[in-house]
This record gives sequence, C-alpha cells and structure tokens, in this order.
Amino acid sequence: MSSSLYPPSPTQLPNKLTSLSSSYQLKAALAIAAIILFFVLYLLLVVTMGALVYLAITYPMIRVGYLALIIKMTAIGGSVMLLLFTLKFMLKLKPHKNPLNRIKLDKKQEPVLWNFIERICHETDVAYPKTVYLTPDVNAFASYSNVWLSLFLPVEKELTLGLGLISCLNLSELKAVISHEFGHFSQSSMRIGSYIISANAIIFDMIYSRDRWDVLLEQWRNSGTFISLGAWVITPVIWFIRFVLGLFYQMLNVMYLSLMREMEFNADKMAVSTSGSQAIVSALWKLERGDQYWRKTLGHAYAAAQKKIFTENLYTHNDQAIINGKEEQNKVLATLPDDGQGGKQLFLTSENSKVGMYESHPPNDKREENAKNPYISCEIDDRSSWLLFENKEVVQEQLTNLVYQKYIRQNPKEYVRSEEFEAFINAETKDQTLLKEYYDTFKDRFIQIPLMEELEEAAQVITNPSSNDLEQLKEELLDLLKPIEEVDGLLEMASEMREGKTTQKSFSFQGKTYDKNTLSEGFKVLVEEKERLFGEHFKQWDQDFLAYHLALAKQQGKDTDLKKLYIQHQTLSQIYHYASLVKNTILIDVATLQEQEMIVQKEVNDLSEHISNLLVSINEKLDLLDEIEFVPLPNIDSVEELKETIVEGKEFKRGPMLMFEEEAFEQLMEHLDLSLIHCQRIDQKSIGVILAFHKSLLE
Repeated sequence: MSSSLYPPSPTQLPNKLTSLSSSYQLKAALAIAAIILFFVLYLLLVVTMGALVYLAITYPMIRVGYLALIIKMTAIGGSVMLLLFTLKFMLKLKPHKNPLNRIKLDKKQEPVLWNFIERICHETDVAYPKTVYLTPDVNAFASYSNVWLSLFLPVEKELTLGLGLISCLNLSELKAVISHEFGHFSQSSMRIGSYIISANAIIFDMIYSRDRWDVLLEQWRNSGTFISLGAWVITPVIWFIRFVLGLFYQMLNVMYLSLMREMEFNADKMAVSTSGSQAIVSALWKLERGDQYWRKTLGHAYAAAQKKIFTENLYTHNDQAIINGKEEQNKVLATLPDDGQGGKQLFLTSENSKVGMYESHPPNDKREENAKNPYISCEIDDRSSWLLFENKEVVQEQLTNLVYQKYIRQNPKEYVRSEEFEAFINAETKDQTLLKEYYDTFKDRFIQIPLMEELEEAAQVITNPSSNDLEQLKEELLDLLKPIEEVDGLLEMASEMREGKTTQKSFSFQGKTYDKNTLSEGFKVLVEEKERLFGEHFKQWDQDFLAYHLALAKQQGKDTDLKKLYIQHQTLSQIYHYASLVKNTILIDVATLQEQEMIVQKEVNDLSEHISNLLVSINEKLDLLDEIEFVPLPNIDSVEELKETIVEGKEFKRGPMLMFEEEAFEQLMEHLDLSLIHCQRIDQKSIGVILAFHKSLLE
C-alpha cells in the first residue's frame, strides 16, 4: 500500500499506555470466577439429574404390583424430564453460520484497504484477522469466527467494517477505529465473552424458553390420571431452578457489562497509541451523526421501494446527505468548548452512543476523558476513507443490493438514475426544515387537531390575524417546552442511575425523592408526566395555532383547502394512536400470560385469536381514509398508495392459530412496528405540508 494513504502515528507515547489497568484485571477475574461457578453448578445439576434417572431405573421394587409399577414409571418419567430440562438447549444448537448482512472482503479486489488493515495489525502487534467482512451499516467489531468452538480451541478472529462507517470517517479516524478493534484482539477477555454468551444461551433457554418440553409437561399434568402426580411433583422443582438461574443470569450480565466497559477503555488506549487522542474521540462523535444519516438513507430506500423505485448505489445518496450536513456539523463543532486536556471537548454530558452496537459501551464523555488522559497529539489526515477502495462503486453496489434483499426484502430488476432517486429524497424531506421554526416540537409529539366546529369557532374570534400574533404563539411555545425539558433531564438522570453511570444517588420531582430502590416508580411518574404535558399542556396552544392560520386562510379564501389538510392529519393521527394502543394491549396481554406459573394450551389459543382480532380491527381505522377528501403528500399520490405505505397489502391480516410457534408472533409484531414507523413518517410529511401551507398564507 502506498504510504501516502496511511495516516501519521504519534511520535512519542508514555510507557504502559495500553497496559491493562488493575480495575480491568479485577473485573476480568471476577467474571472468570462467576463463569467457573456457573459451569460447576450446571454440571452438578446435570450429574444430579442423571443420577436421579439412574436411581429411578435401578431402585428395586419392594413389591411387584400395579401401584408399584405406576410409581416406578412415574419416578422414571419425572427424572427423565428433569434431565431433559437441563440438556434441551443442546437440541437447539445450530451449526455456526456467517451473518447474512455482510460480504467477505476480496483481498485481490481491494488490496489497498487490506494492506491498510495489515499495517495497523503490525503497528498494534496483533495477529492478522482470518477474514475481513463488509456490512452496509455504521459499525465495526472484532469477533471469533465461531463462538462455540472458541470455548475449546484457539479460534481465529474476524474483523467487520461497515460502509456507513467508511462514509462518515476520515483516514485518521478509520485508523483509530480499526486500532480500537485490534485492541480487542489482544484482550484475552474476549474469550471470557464467549463463555458468558454460552452460559447465557443455556440459562436463557432454561428460564425463558417455552417449547415442546413445556407442552409435554403440561399435557402430562393434565392427563387426569395417577401418573400426572409426577408432573405436579417436578413443576415446583422447575420453578425453583428457573428462579435461581434468573438471579444468576442477572448477576453474570451485570459483571460482564462492567468488564465490557473496561475492555472499551483499554481498546481506546490502543487507538490512541496509533492515531492520537483526538482521532478516536472525533470518530465517536461522527458515528452518532453518521448513523443518523444512514438510518435516514435506509428509510428513503424503504419508502422508494414501496413505489418500486430503486437505486444501484445507496452510498451515493448517503454521502450526499453527509455533504449537505457538513456546514451544520461545522457550526456545532465551532460552538463546542476547548478541552483543557487538548482539542475540543466533543461530549459535554454522560450520554451513551445512539448507535445500536455501542449501547453497552461506557458514556462517551468518559471515553473522551480516558482517551485524553494523557492527551497524545497526532497529525490528522482529513481525507476520505473511500480512497482506500480501488473499486468503490462495485463494493457499494454489492452492499446496496444486499440491503434491498436482506433489509427491505426486495429484489430490484430495474434501477432509476441517481438524479431521479435524489429527487425522490428531496420530495420526501421537503418542508421538514419548517419544523425547526417551531423548535422541533412536532418531531416529539402529535399536534392535537380539535373538531372542525370547535376550530371554526376559535378562528371566528380572531378578526385581524397579524404576524405579531404568530410571534407571540412562538414565545408561548418556548414556555410550554420548559417543563418538558425538565422532565427529559430527569429521565436522562434516572437512566444513568439505573445503569450506574453517575454518582447521583437520587432525584426529586413534584416534592418526592426517588432513589435506586424506587427508580422504577420514578420512571413511571416521569413518563406519565411527559405524556400528560403533551396531552394537556399543548392542547390549547395547538388550537390557537391552528385557529390563527385558519383565520388567515379565511381572509384569503383558502380555508376549505386548509381544513382538508387538518381533517386528513387528524385521521392519520387516529390511525397511529389506535395502532399504538393495539400494540401496547398485545404486549400487556402476552406479559400477563407469561407471568403465570402454569399455562394451558387453550389460553395460548385464546390469546392468539384475541391478537388476530386486535390486528384486524386496525383495518376499520384505515377505512376512515376512504371517507376524507385526500390531499396528496410528498411521494404519496392517492388513498390506496397511502394505505399501502402504512401497511403492506393495505390491510392487516389475521395471524395463524399457532401464533407462538416458528416466530409467527415476532413477525406479526415486526409488521405492526413497521406500520407505526410508517405512520410517524407520514405524520412528519403531513405536518410539513401543513406548515408549508401556513407559510404560504404569510407571504
């Protein structure tokens, strides 16, 4: 690889910069002790259950008779069931398969990138990864090629890089991120992770999984014969085992989470050793924004796919979005304070990364503090990471095709020109900038549109609407948002308390103090207060805001057109709120059933039927769209297209009777979740159209 594409490294490094801290070593030792304890206890459990089977079979019958034979068979059946309970997870083990959302990096096709990675291996003194994979997303991670084999054999490691990450990082930042992942390569605690993942798989299956074993036990209990006594005897034993394992499951994961954070701090030090302090911190900062851009690009791709509009290269449009946001990004950077340790202070609060794969990592401000202690200066190479690809477009098109097939579940046959797809995106985001004029309040809540009769009466009172009235409404909105900001701040504090990311021991709200023991109650109170504020606090403001513009529209003879928009938006909100209510009802009903110690099949069947009825009932709300005078929205030209956008097939289908087998329930809930996401996207389009109409009245 040309050295011109390899970013500079720090010229001087402190001794033991990347050495494992005493805190790391202690937490690793505790995690190892917990794993050893679990596997010892688990093996003892298996041996005990095996011994019970042996004893039940070999124990001599004192008397030979019908009753003695029944007792003998019951003892054998109960002991065998207990043994199967401890081993049933093995029946579900599947051969290791590579994830379907990635492709293998071809060393011959991309020698520059491969050599870049190998050079970082050499600098960090770690073995080369066996394989490098590329995924579509904003991510990077090191992993074993086979988690189960890594428990017993020295399995080689893999490196996975996301093209979304390549899009948003410069060369120095990419070098820092890869160095961070290679820092994990050198950590023996990666093997601890394999053991914990394996332990979790065993415990999770024994505690939470309800499968054919549970059905068999239920059938045995309900057999109505003397033999069923054995099932009733082992049922409390199973409950006790599950209870104890549940406590162990929580302890094991709390310990591992703590160790994972130490692993991240240490891996960040490895990144600092190759790229300096600023590169890894700025990479973390850009990943937040890069993930937002990529999610929006995926959203546009999904929306376009519903209209059978496909692009050969999604990364062209993702990169364009990043370029469009560059000016705003630079403005934000300019407002950030200088860090006394060095560079800009990019993270001002203890906020975890919003990128899914980084949610279990330490807060970013703590990672910044760790990376800058001490601060290591290094020249930054600001050039794009795409320079490392000799066949950039080929790789981008491969991953775009993968996105369509695996994420959007479409198999495009024809593609539109890049300009046409960009035009679709521009239409999709049209008028969204108007939301900022109202402090993005409509992004966080649904505007409450009253009945048209009430709105008409309120508009008639406004005899001479002026621009001063609108400015006053904006000032009132700022005042209304202040208590929301207070609640949001307390919710963030409560989250940090729950996750152990703050020294704060309690918080007070409405005259009551909440500590660790009452944190759940505090969360509930805060969420309910936020919902109350959105539901009641803004109701009058929404009416005044809409009435003001309706009064303006009346003056210009445009009130009929504006009311069409209001009625349409009102109908869309009804659909969303009802679908959201259906989802919450389903989740509560399922959780209620799961809390029962014993579940009979009839209850499962009844719940399946109830869920199907709830889903189908959403169709009645969708039919309300047929009763309104439809106003086209960006990229949605008809009621039929609007319904198709909300739910594939324009209606919800009934679920199968055996809904809780073969992931049918999960698929139905995913279908419902997608519809709610679509409703939110349509809501933003609709409010954008309304605000654009409002603005036209003022021009």
